[in-house]
Amino acid sequence: MLYIETMKKGQKSHFVFDVDDTLADSYEFNQQMFVDTFAPYTDLSNPVTEKYLRELHHNSRGVAMALQFEKATKHFGIEISPSKLVRINELLHIDNVSKLRIFDSAVEVITKLKFLGCDVSVCSNRQLGSLDKIIEKHAIKGLFTNIISCADAGHEKPDPHCLNMLIKDSGKDKSEFIYFGDSKTDFQFAANAGIDCIIVDHYLNQKKFYQMILQSFL
Repeated sequence: MLYIETMKKGQKSHFVFDVDDTLADSYEFNQQMFVDTFAPYTDLSNPVTEKYLRELHHNSRGVAMALQFEKATKHFGIEISPSKLVRINELLHIDNVSKLRIFDSAVEVITKLKFLGCDVSVCSNRQLGSLDKIIEKHAIKGLFTNIISCADAGHEKPDPHCLNMLIKDSGKDKSEFIYFGDSKTDFQFAANAGIDCIIVDHYLNQKKFYQMILQSFL
């Protein structure tokens, strides 16, 4: 595969990963948390209501949560700030993080990259509270050079601020970086920072992307 060959040539030394739907198998989990956030404010027993929320979340992959909540509150005419719904949603994520799993072989791939002397970082729109909980649950914090929440930094993707700061602080040339994501927003994020990227839909690849990468290493 192209990116493995590139890494072997020494051109890439810092691998940066998104979390949701990239490292974490979180599509159904995140969608359910999004729906459950509206439980106190809408009638979720109405199939039309739930269908709207699920379709909105599906069509907004990579979009900042505040923007998703803003669109939903306008649709339902709910007088509650999107920022409050973001906080409620974050607490739901933290309380239910045990239900979230990492894609098979993802940890093994990251471990292999570290063994080869590469830096590996996380740069996600997920808030740091739930981000830390996910990493803590899977005992993988020690594998990452940096763990960055773009949401907490106030510069959500595709704003390249967090990637630009990561590159600047590393002292490396941006040509040494590559970003792994799953959405159009992730592609724009990397492009805006001027670095290469790999965009993968794990669900079209039967959740076996990292297994295939590991086989390439071997």
